[in-house]
Amino acid sequence: MTTALQGTEHYVYRRDGRVYVYRVGGGDPTIFLHAVGSSGETWSPVLDQLARHLTCYNIDLPGFDHSDIPPRQYSADDYAQALVDVMDALGLEQANLIGDHTGALLSVVLAGKYPERVKSVILDGLPAWDPKKGKAIWERFFLARFTDTTSYHLSVDPLITWEEARAKDPNMKREAWERADRIHRRSRFWERLTQEKSTSFDVVSAAANVKQPTLLLYGDGDILLWGAATANEQIKGSVLKVIPETPGTVHTVRPDLFVQEVLAFIS
Repeated sequence: MTTALQGTEHYVYRRDGRVYVYRVGGGDPTIFLHAVGSSGETWSPVLDQLARHLTCYNIDLPGFDHSDIPPRQYSADDYAQALVDVMDALGLEQANLIGDHTGALLSVVLAGKYPERVKSVILDGLPAWDPKKGKAIWERFFLARFTDTTSYHLSVDPLITWEEARAKDPNMKREAWERADRIHRRSRFWERLTQEKSTSFDVVSAAANVKQPTLLLYGDGDILLWGAATANEQIKGSVLKVIPETPGTVHTVRPDLFVQEVLAFIS
């Protein structure tokens, strides 16, 4: 990962493989957690600005991009334990958490299970489902998408060409597609396993365990906006902001506003 500021790359070695961390900036320790299917690169639009105020630890979750793929399927609790291991290895007693979609879900798990390790929580598009809702999403959205039955013993998301990607999204940048394609080719089976586990996780119940100051951000066009009110209700005292004219996650579509909201909340 490259940023305008001088950063350092680290690997934390665990029994299940290495976890990659990019550290940059100075200030309050803050951990960034990406969504399934992407990597720490998703935070590139905001990392430089935030690193001028915070010490940013940008993690590739186990199984994605620079991090090793574990030898077994991970639950949300397994991911949380991996993150605690990373914090221990880096000497972080406590940190802010900033999560995107699945990364937001994992932030909720970490904050609830290890409250002493988490100072505050910023969630960009928390998927506030219970097991019933999650199962419906798994069956109707993810399973319908997993149409490649030839590569593994379970169906996975098919690979698509640059031309097919551009046909679906004319605004797609070649560099972004190449990065996504690289991750997808390596991790699409792991992505299926993680999506299956995450959609079976009771996020609604777990959210009630979060006691830290929490900022809930949703773009008004985010596919997970339907869960915003539930998340706000479950996380007592949380601040909910729905950002207009934002057809996706706030940090990607409105990076300057995202930085502004994060810094105001943390300070």
